[in-house]
Amino acid sequence: MKKAVHVLEDDIDIGELIVFLLTEQGYDVAVFSNIASFKQHAGQQSPDLLIIDVMLPDGNGLDICEAWKTDEATSQIPILLMSAYDDYRHDHRAEKANGFISKPFDIKTFLGEVKLRLG
Repeated sequence: MKKAVHVLEDDIDIGELIVFLLTEQGYDVAVFSNIASFKQHAGQQSPDLLIIDVMLPDGNGLDICEAWKTDEATSQIPILLMSAYDDYRHDHRAEKANGFISKPFDIKTFLGEVKLRLG
């Protein structure tokens, strides 16, 4: 069974690149461009990995990370945060994440981070 990766990313080009990269690696990928659409879908299927952009049009990805990591039902799901602003790496909410990817990212590094979290 394919591992499911949910991506919360508002940049269409980055979202499409991530879908391409991860489907090539055999993952089942769903991309959400905002928090509202993500929350609407979240109860339908739990991902094996969640990749979240920090700056989103309708909220902050750090808040989603914190909410998932403090909820017993989702706390064990690995989360990778992404941002062009490296300062977010040091935010107390980011400490709950399993990793941080700086944008723009190196493709090999990105895929390595995903594989590390999914085995």
